[in-house]
Amino acid sequence: MTRTLPAMYETLLYARTGAVTEIRLNRPHRLNAVIDELYEELNDALTTAEEDPETRVIVLTGEGRAFCVGADLKAHAAGTRTAYQRRQYLNGEQRVCKRLMTLSKPVIAAVNGYALGAGAEMAVA
Repeated sequence: MTRTLPAMYETLLYARTGAVTEIRLNRPHRLNAVIDELYEELNDALTTAEEDPETRVIVLTGEGRAFCVGADLKAHAAGTRTAYQRRQYLNGEQRVCKRLMTLSKPVIAAVNGYALGAGAEMAVA
């Protein structure tokens, strides 16, 4: 079995073992709460997995004791985002969920612990 690490991310762990690519949300200190960078990296990781001819299935899961508790409210509560930045965040969420629903390869959400808000959306997409 081959284990490859094609990309390095700040908010994700990405690995392929044989025909299975695992994408792991990696913000366990915040219960994998979503920030803008996570959506950007997840979209990129999904593209990488979809374009990898060795990948036959994608497993999406979370590091630590939660799958994903939704938006990182600490980042939103700071009140420093412009209206444009808030829209961009929501667009990122929509892109990822649409992507999960339309990928040419099956995606399994291995839900471990909490799946709230955006986490629930990703789990059922």
